[in-house]
Amino acid sequence: MFNEKVTAAEGSNNANIRDLASKIPIRNPSGKGSAIDKRQSYSEILGSTMKQGGIEIGDNTQAGQSLVEVGTTFEKIGMLEREYLSDVYTKFFKPFSNHLQVEWGTIATEKRRLDLARLDLDAAKSKVRGARTPETMQQNEQKVRECQAAFDRQYEQTKILLTDADRKSAEFTVYLEEFIRSQMNFHEQAHKMLEEAYSKMKK
Repeated sequence: MFNEKVTAAEGSNNANIRDLASKIPIRNPSGKGSAIDKRQSYSEILGSTMKQGGIEIGDNTQAGQSLVEVGTTFEKIGMLEREYLSDVYTKFFKPFSNHLQVEWGTIATEKRRLDLARLDLDAAKSKVRGARTPETMQQNEQKVRECQAAFDRQYEQTKILLTDADRKSAEFTVYLEEFIRSQMNFHEQAHKMLEEAYSKMKK
């Protein structure tokens, strides 16, 4: 029964979580000089293009001046977006990825060891049934006891890891809360910048 639970956890939860992680569209900021620090966001590109267009039209004209102002706003939003992505990586994606690679990677390894221990136990039991002499029977029975003990140890080890993984998965909602908080902060600040730009244009 427990082995079925391990198999289910390995084949279902792990696969689903890994599939989710692979779909998260975020660049990995490895530190100073990383892609997330150097590459412009779409908002920055849009803002830069609008500013350039405004200058070409003439920033002394109403249209040109408006383009420059709005472009500046989008450049600020773009910089804010990069800060937001870095924040999401640190507070959500990094611990999430570590949870997958370390926790579930270890469980997969221990599950394979449990499978091997079960195969050794099955093979030892098969030899007992095929023994033809009392001496061979005694040797094979001793081997069964050794394999059973090894299987039991691996069973408990895998059980402990699965129980701990379940606990950590429940605690993982904290990281999701941080992700939502980062989203809220980003959109709140971006909305405020756009409102200020809109107010200037309406004057």
